[in-house]
Amino acid sequence: MAFASWGCPDPEAPTEDYVSDKIGTLKYVPAGSFRRDGGADNVSVIADPFRMSRYEITRAQFAAIMGTDPSDGNYSGGDGDPAQMTNWYHAMAFCNKLSLAEGLTPVYAVAGVDFAALSYAGIPTTSDDAAWNAAAAAWTNDGYRLPTEMEWMWAAMGADISDPGEMNATGYLKAFAGSTGSNAMEDYAVFGFYIPGETGRTTTERTNPVGSKADGANELGLFDMSGNVWEWCWDWSAVYPSGTIQSDSAAGRGAASGDYKIGRGGGWNGWASSCAVACRYNDAPGYRDNDLGFRVVRP
Repeated sequence: MAFASWGCPDPEAPTEDYVSDKIGTLKYVPAGSFRRDGGADNVSVIADPFRMSRYEITRAQFAAIMGTDPSDGNYSGGDGDPAQMTNWYHAMAFCNKLSLAEGLTPVYAVAGVDFAALSYAGIPTTSDDAAWNAAAAAWTNDGYRLPTEMEWMWAAMGADISDPGEMNATGYLKAFAGSTGSNAMEDYAVFGFYIPGETGRTTTERTNPVGSKADGANELGLFDMSGNVWEWCWDWSAVYPSGTIQSDSAAGRGAASGDYKIGRGGGWNGWASSCAVACRYNDAPGYRDNDLGFRVVRP
C-alpha cells in the first residue's frame, strides 16, 4: 500500500536532522510546494522530505573520502573551505563513496564502474564520457546523492510555509538564501570579489571557510546556499515544462539527457544577482573551476 495515496505519512520518511560522522549534520527539509518562477501555474511539489548537508562539502571531507583534494589552493584559505575544482562526475562519485564508507546503499550506477574500487584518477575529466553521462539513480536507496534542482531551490528558499499544505508563492523572488527583504546579503553570502562596486562583496580573492557568515544560515539552518561556491545539482539543464511538477516524477528530476548540468547559488567571485534563489547556471559535466563545488542530500 502506498501510504501517501491515503493521505497518511510515510513511516520511513525522515522527520529530523541526520548526523554523519564523515560530513556532520544534514538538516531536515520538509515536503511542500512552491512557485518556481513567475508563471502563476508553474508549481513544483516536493513530495518527500529529505536531509541536506548544512555546509558545502569541504576540502578536508572530499580528500578523506576520495583520497585527493583537487582544489586550487591559490583561491582557498584552507581545508575548511569548500572543495572546488570538482566536476559533476567528481561530485557523483563522492556521493557513492561516502555512502559506502557509512554502510549506506549507493544511489548512482555507471556501467562498468565499481565505485568501491574507483580511484580519483579514474573519474572522467572531459564531458564526453557516454557511460558517466548515462548514470542511473536509484532514488529510493538510502545513500547520499546530489540534490535535484527543485530540491535545491526549495531548500534555498527555506522551505518556508506558515501552514502545512500551503504553497510558497514568493520564495523564488528572494535575492539570496535567508533574505527577509530587509537584511543584508553581505551577512549571508560570500560573493562579488571581482565585481567593482558590488555592495558587500567579499574582500578576499578566494573562497571562505564554510559557514563563515556565522549568523547567515537560512530558515532551515543551511549555510552558504548563496555564495562561496556554485553547487552542482543532479539535473541536465533544460527548460521546465509549464504547470505542476512532482519532484518524484521524471520531469521533476530534469531532462533525460543534455550537454550541461545545473549549478545553483552563486560563488565568491560572482555578481550579487547570481546569489538569487532563482538564478540558474549550467556547465558541462566535466567542467572544473575554483568557484564550483557541491553539497549532498539523503533521505
